[in-house]
Amino acid sequence: MLINFNTHPILFRFIAFLLLPLLLLIFAFFFYLNKSLPSTDETLIVEGVGASVEIIRDSNHIPHIFASSDQDALFGLGFAHAQDRMWQMEYSRRFGQGRLAEIVGVQALQSDKFMRTLGLYGSAKEAWNSLSVVTQNNLSAYSAGINAWLKSQTVLPIEFILLGVSPESWKPEDSLLQVKLMALDLGQNFSSELVFDLLVKELGLEKAVQLMPGYSVDDITTREASQKLEALMLKQLISVENQIRGRKAGSSDSIGSNAWVISGKHSDSGMPILAADPHLLNQIPSVWYLAEIQGNEIHVTGATVPGVPFVIIGRNSKIAWGQTNLTADVQDLFVERINPLNDNQYELNGNWLEMDIQIERINVKTNFPAFLNDPIPSLEWPVRRTRHGPLISDALGQYGYPVALQWTALDSNDTTMESLRRINYATDWHTFKSSISRHIAPALNYIYADITGNIAYTAAGKIPVRRDGSGKLPVPGWNELFDWDGYIPFDILPSTLNPASGVIVNSNNKVHGPDYPYVISNNWSPPYRADRIAQLINSLTRDKKISTADFSNLQGDTFSLQTNRPIKFLKHLHPSTEKQAQVLKLIAAWDGNVTKASEAAAIYQSWLRNFNRRIIADDLRGGVLHERRGDILQDFADQLHPVFIDNLLDPSRQDHVHNQLDWCDQNHTDILESCAALALIALDDAISELERFAGANATWGDVHKAHYRHNIFSNIQLLDVIFDRNIASSGDGFTVNVAGWSYSKDKGYRQVIGPTYRQVIDLGNWDRSGFINNTGQSGNILSKHYDDFIEPHRHMKLLPMSFGKDGIKGKGSIMILSP
Repeated sequence: MLINFNTHPILFRFIAFLLLPLLLLIFAFFFYLNKSLPSTDETLIVEGVGASVEIIRDSNHIPHIFASSDQDALFGLGFAHAQDRMWQMEYSRRFGQGRLAEIVGVQALQSDKFMRTLGLYGSAKEAWNSLSVVTQNNLSAYSAGINAWLKSQTVLPIEFILLGVSPESWKPEDSLLQVKLMALDLGQNFSSELVFDLLVKELGLEKAVQLMPGYSVDDITTREASQKLEALMLKQLISVENQIRGRKAGSSDSIGSNAWVISGKHSDSGMPILAADPHLLNQIPSVWYLAEIQGNEIHVTGATVPGVPFVIIGRNSKIAWGQTNLTADVQDLFVERINPLNDNQYELNGNWLEMDIQIERINVKTNFPAFLNDPIPSLEWPVRRTRHGPLISDALGQYGYPVALQWTALDSNDTTMESLRRINYATDWHTFKSSISRHIAPALNYIYADITGNIAYTAAGKIPVRRDGSGKLPVPGWNELFDWDGYIPFDILPSTLNPASGVIVNSNNKVHGPDYPYVISNNWSPPYRADRIAQLINSLTRDKKISTADFSNLQGDTFSLQTNRPIKFLKHLHPSTEKQAQVLKLIAAWDGNVTKASEAAAIYQSWLRNFNRRIIADDLRGGVLHERRGDILQDFADQLHPVFIDNLLDPSRQDHVHNQLDWCDQNHTDILESCAALALIALDDAISELERFAGANATWGDVHKAHYRHNIFSNIQLLDVIFDRNIASSGDGFTVNVAGWSYSKDKGYRQVIGPTYRQVIDLGNWDRSGFINNTGQSGNILSKHYDDFIEPHRHMKLLPMSFGKDGIKGKGSIMILSP
């Protein structure tokens, strides 16, 4: 029925003067924003190329870049990165520089202050002089490609518009900074030192090492320095470190990657097959960007990182490679003794040395709306450095005994970018390993294969040799006895070529035997994933030759070996209620496959979290004199400690009875609790928790969602709904298909860690190779490629890893960059 506006004058005015203008304004805004989508099917005149560059995008928006020179090819990659990921690159650059507060305000101030104190950007600038002229030229050409897009683009993505930001020109040191940020993302040593220090003070050394199984009582040589650390400083340092690395309550043991390779004797093509899937924090857009690059010498394809001009994981015409985190201990904390008469002097062997001091200034954006709020004054403070490194505690305030961080990533002679470039050009094991020898940070495991049939593994990165100490606790900076004494020689780092088994597997597990003479890591990942991969490969090789499809399926495996001992323990419990009996029967029939459709998986995961917390949190509450220390450690209790749980429940251990009484009895009750009694209480907790989230018969997928967060808008209500993505997910932190979760009372079990990239490469049949990232190629919310990989990634579908123009599947667009 038509409305008679003459009889409804107020309605008419509302529509005419408010609703229609608003709709027109919204339409005009979205029409304007659509111009931020890159034009990918045109010829564009640009400065900085010597000859035409062709960027062919396939139907999945993957760019295949062809040029007559390597310089021009890398220019093209820079242009493509900027087209699809400029906001991601701008955010990453500002984060590394400590300049987020300029665009988001006071909430980024603590992060900025820490990053300025850490000095990653200054270290990136210093690294420039350690690179070859060829690598410097490559970085300059790549930067020119990014800047050519900035000059040509009239409308920037919505993040720039909403935040009122204009990106600065990209510089080569901005690319070097991205590699430093990779090292920051994969490093967690200094936080582990602080946590262990608190655990020792709260529980004593013997109980503390039980919670951190990579540690032992025997190699703790001094605790002199740790006694001087203030609890408030430790709490704040741990909090800031967790914030900048995006760490959530859950399991730090699930941060890592998988990579494995088999020789031709096991494959159906008669040549090696290599698989890799790095596990990092979920985000949207993805950490990775798929691309093929071909110049006059370089020809590579695989996973790139926006901001870096080379393929990080992938293949060229002769070799293929993957990588995992070595979890090496490359960070040490030195407690410095300050001259009481001069805050800018510190002690070494009884003498006072001058600190290096740099004044830092952070500009802070005025709160919204700016016209109603007073400007926020800039923050200025001195950043102090000793011979060990920056005083990271200065980011929190000045303490009587400040803490300096020594870290390989701050090495002024960092040649990691040189290593990345040379890997792209490597043609055999000799040239590949020579390239790896220049790698500094982050410390990595590399898995390798080539077209002559070789398979290999090598560790990469600078690992410090300590004169004394084990890297597990902060040490006295005033005594050179605890200084680093160089690095482990590259030729002595763990390495293997063509093992007799024809199989190499790494999932961040220990890479050397008990006789290895150096300390590489104190935080090896539990062996669950590595053992499961080896188990499945052995099973496959008994019956058949392995195909790329087999490896793709293996990447999706969700059977958790971590469940084995706890399930055996649960089967022997005696339920006290009918509901307990029902769920225990469900778990007893469960095979440990953590699928999203499994009710038993949901019960087990919730039970494990609650059981873990009830055991550990009680001992970490702190007494009246140490209440603050106990508060800090409650976050530690929220993390899963699977090896500790395994050891606690292992009846074959000599100390089994004593440990169960020691840990499971609750200190703050008058009852003597057993582990069995505590397990039933945790089971009730799990039942109640799952019913609250999803009702009766909840499955793992009902409460466990893969969460892909936007770097800014994930923290803003309504905008998070638009920019974030969530999808029901299988797996847990210890399955091959990693799904490390964090728990909160309002969000449930959010998968925050996962396989951010997958590749399977057959060196005997390149056409059967495939790859995919976890969200999509574009970082623009208006693009259909913003999230189009999420479903195929979840279902283990790989995209064609084509090589050369003739192999491109489903050509979507062709862009020509002409001089």
